[in-house]
Amino acid sequence: MSISRELFTALRLFLTAHGATAFALGVHQVLLAWLSIGVVGLSASEVGWVQAAGLLPNIALMLVAGVWADRGRPALIMAAAQTGLLVAYGWLAALVWLDSLSFAGLVAYAVGVGCANAFLQPVREKIIGELSRHSLQVKITRASIVQFTLQSLGVLFASLSEQVSLLMVCLAQLGFTALALVSLLQLHRSPAFAGIAFGGIDGHNPMADFRRGLQAAFKDKGVRQLLLLVAFNGFMHMGLFLVAIPVMARDSYGFNAVQYGFLQLSFVVGMLVAYFTLLRQPVLRYPGRGALFSLLYTAIAGYGLSREPTYAGLYLLIIFWGWIAGYSSTHCRVTLQSMARPEQKGRFMSLYQVALFGMAPLGALVTGYAISVVPLAKLFIIMSAASVAVSVLLMLGGALWKVEQPAPSETPKPS
Repeated sequence: MSISRELFTALRLFLTAHGATAFALGVHQVLLAWLSIGVVGLSASEVGWVQAAGLLPNIALMLVAGVWADRGRPALIMAAAQTGLLVAYGWLAALVWLDSLSFAGLVAYAVGVGCANAFLQPVREKIIGELSRHSLQVKITRASIVQFTLQSLGVLFASLSEQVSLLMVCLAQLGFTALALVSLLQLHRSPAFAGIAFGGIDGHNPMADFRRGLQAAFKDKGVRQLLLLVAFNGFMHMGLFLVAIPVMARDSYGFNAVQYGFLQLSFVVGMLVAYFTLLRQPVLRYPGRGALFSLLYTAIAGYGLSREPTYAGLYLLIIFWGWIAGYSSTHCRVTLQSMARPEQKGRFMSLYQVALFGMAPLGALVTGYAISVVPLAKLFIIMSAASVAVSVLLMLGGALWKVEQPAPSETPKPS
């Protein structure tokens, strides 16, 4: 078997696992919010706690995952995380089957998913950055297209839970997660994967490796500014979206499960539009500039939502917000990978994910409690004003504005 054929097989296995995980995540994305607001009938503050429970584990566990990713065997780490997801999704299926859904049960489920996802994300970014020789922009965008295409199918399937039954949706979630687990175990044994499966740092002290990664990241002004931008996105944009949108859908628009599912699907469709657009564009020379401008675009979306749009206007604004999220995510990830050496990418990406998902639960909690005293329209105005302020601040900082994407390696021709 030629090297190129082995590489293709490894890439196919990775994308299969990546896509299957994304389908299950799409189901989770709808079920967690809809079960909270539409089935159990939780208050806004309780919804904030449920959403936060799925994100809080990222704060500590993702840093551990970043060190492990740089020390080797990333596919095995991802397989172990998939096993954790199987357990969490099985727990939810059992709750649905026994008709025992409750606030405590949903919090336990969210914590389980959050713990497993904490190990998936930095390791997956390590593999994406090393598994092929295309430019960072192409590798990240193609992986994102696979991810969000399958995630959109998961969202669509979950939105039909009232037609096909909640239990069938949960069983499909389990089946796709099992497929991802099998693909990752095969990937670990792939000869083409050996180059990164055991590559990375050689130290014997994980804590020392972790400290070196932190020191390298915070010594770089560009990385510091990017982490600030991502932390703001997590707190103000993701945190607000996770709580304000489902509460708005229930209280202001009276959506049912199908309507809410299509609202989530609109967001994913917007992300896919961004990824397909970026895939057809030339390689981004200064990806940090796109990350900064995305803050200004989010301010526009926030202002639009504050005007209490019609049903059609709401769906269009959510599509626009999804496009911004995809545009921002790609630019931020390309910027970070452009600044990190190969042996640092796992730890740098874990810091990136901690900044994003560590601040998101805080934003969700603040939003959940703020809704009881501040109108939703005013919260969106606050989001818009803060986005403009942070964008201007980081533009004046200058470091992100100057980050250049490295030239791609020559892509090998298939034999």
